[in-house]
Amino acid sequence: SYFVPFTFLGNSLAPLPYDGAVVYLGARHSLWLIVGIAVAATLVIEAWNMELLSRLLAREGTRAFRNHRITRWSLHWYRKAPFWSLVLTCVLPLVPHYPMRFLAVLAGYPLWKYQASVILGRGTRYAGLVIVGATIPIPGTWLLVASLIILGFGVRGARRMNRGAEALPEEA
Repeated sequence: SYFVPFTFLGNSLAPLPYDGAVVYLGARHSLWLIVGIAVAATLVIEAWNMELLSRLLAREGTRAFRNHRITRWSLHWYRKAPFWSLVLTCVLPLVPHYPMRFLAVLAGYPLWKYQASVILGRGTRYAGLVIVGATIPIPGTWLLVASLIILGFGVRGARRMNRGAEALPEEA
């Protein structure tokens, strides 16, 4: 029952590490149940993410971001293989998926294709995590501690980014 909201948070714009929960549940429930619920919940929150980002990125205040040379360069490379770029960032835990959401919106990538990439990518990732949980006995406390450490690194990184942004002089 807690898994759906936890998956929402883990795939929202305010992420929480939820991979440990998938591994934990993999030891207790069937692969198809966990993957099915996780993918369905992810599709709902991703539709919300894309709608929110579409509205935010359409605002006048984001023009500098949209026109920034790094954004343009990223869009150039993203457009070469958008579907597979999305799938890979959904599967690989070390490659962040968050920038790809922005690129998908800026490129006008169709929601149905985006969602298909999420099904393939996240479905594969969730299945792998469930298999780990089903085959390797990892104590729940270890998974919790690992998730909290990952969350701590994420919070630390976000604070460093915010400090860097505060140190920059404002443009007139």
